[in-house]
Amino acid sequence: MRLTPRIGSHLTRIVTAVGLVAGALIVAAPVAQATSVTSVSAGAVTGCVRTSAGVAKCWGFNAVGMVGDGTKVDRLQPTTVKGLKAGVQDVQAVWDHTCAVTNGGGAKCWGHNGDGELGDGSLIKRVTPVQVSGLTSGVQQVTLGFDSGCALKTTGTVSCWGYNGNGQLGTGNRQSQRNPADTGLSGITQISAGWDHTCGVTNGGGLKCWGQGKHGEIGDGAKSDRLSPVDVTGLGGAVDQVSAGFDHTCALMSTGTVKCWGNNTTGELGDGTNTDSTHPVTVSGLSGVASISAGYNHTCAVTTSGAAKCWGANESGELGDGTTKNRNKPVGVYRSGSGVAQISAGGYKKKGMTCLVTNAGAAKCFGSNHGVHNLAPIDSTGGQLGDGTKIDRHIPITVRTLTGGSPAKYRPDLLISKHKSAGYVGNGIYNTSGANQAKTLKMAPGGRKHLFVKLQNDANVTDSFFVSGTGSGKGFTISYATNGHSIKSSVTSGTYWVTVPAGGSRTVVITVSAKSTTPSGRSRSLKVVARSAGDSAKVDVVRGVTKTT
Repeated sequence: MRLTPRIGSHLTRIVTAVGLVAGALIVAAPVAQATSVTSVSAGAVTGCVRTSAGVAKCWGFNAVGMVGDGTKVDRLQPTTVKGLKAGVQDVQAVWDHTCAVTNGGGAKCWGHNGDGELGDGSLIKRVTPVQVSGLTSGVQQVTLGFDSGCALKTTGTVSCWGYNGNGQLGTGNRQSQRNPADTGLSGITQISAGWDHTCGVTNGGGLKCWGQGKHGEIGDGAKSDRLSPVDVTGLGGAVDQVSAGFDHTCALMSTGTVKCWGNNTTGELGDGTNTDSTHPVTVSGLSGVASISAGYNHTCAVTTSGAAKCWGANESGELGDGTTKNRNKPVGVYRSGSGVAQISAGGYKKKGMTCLVTNAGAAKCFGSNHGVHNLAPIDSTGGQLGDGTKIDRHIPITVRTLTGGSPAKYRPDLLISKHKSAGYVGNGIYNTSGANQAKTLKMAPGGRKHLFVKLQNDANVTDSFFVSGTGSGKGFTISYATNGHSIKSSVTSGTYWVTVPAGGSRTVVITVSAKSTTPSGRSRSLKVVARSAGDSAKVDVVRGVTKTT
């Protein structure tokens, strides 16, 4: 039973995964026409980065202003947060609001504010950043829960604000706060907020958590809410970092191993089981870890060698291993065995997403890209991966424009032919209209013919390409195959991907059949699109036209 109902939210348990621990990573300054980033934060339907120039940029759903560009227009690619063009230490995205820490140590927030989650003393939505009351300086970290926030001060104390129905503010009661309230903690070195619980690492390597505990996410052996901070038990060593997800929590130990506890329905604890635990359990086969991030019901880590690994729910491809299979042990993120600087796990329910930053300063995201619908105040049609589309990705794809300090010159090149070995057009022609790279098929009603599309990698580095195509239309059936295997469903749903070495190629065979009932003179056009995973702005298109005679 709620003692203080949420003012501005559905009573339905709308949940977000928050990967909220993003370090200030130092990379080389960007070259002209390139944008390099130092940290990324994956929310539920938005994402944000801090660039190496200290600029905050966000993208995704924006109807309540959490992109922060002064509008309520959704953004499929990054846009600069208004008023924060420079001087930002960190930026964090969550469900329906966003916050940043300025270089001056102040905290600013924007977006929805139905429960006071912006901390400015009001319940007014903000489409641009506003000052969190009383936190104009002395803030070293901000972490966000679903509709709450907490700030870690340079003094080692913690203040929280927003919704408090489960005690996630740590103030000893369930009274929500529109302004920051002191938790009474001291000697804290790092904090992380999940859905309705929060945790903090002490300067002695201990760990305290508070808030909702019905799945054991507090880690004290019980399944009860804790209105004030309590010690996590059974850690067996010192903690370097904590990350709180929806209803599970993970700690990075000083030994480089990871322990997790709480809900484990989809394997988010990573111990090889799907059994919940009220005490910390060790993540299987994981060592040498540098940082962690807990999402809605998946978890990710970066090792000291720069490898990205994830585990847990994977229904939208949020583990980045190229599948949609849940994993109860860590798996490697595709082509991310090295060179990863930071990772952030986010998403909502079966629509998980993850973003990472490479050592070169590129931002890449994967997982759900089709939004979250009809869960007030969110009704997103998609675009949270920032690649300019609304198509889910099961492997990492670069966020548009955030390609790093020295991006490779990625280039997909599609060619189309009516014959397997001759008559290709489109070589060296790069556009999204299909101009000068089209072929026309003529067939009788009931006939069947083929088009051949060759995907060339014209870059000097290996790249992965997302290939999509047009589905069957009136009077015609269209199917796709490669290497003799049907890929129709993958191509038409936009999830088919293929890795091609530099200078290499791959051929897709398109079979077009005219129905026997299709009248003469009927035409049907189709297109095939290839998008680079290395630079999501690089796209090439070929077209085919079928006509019955």
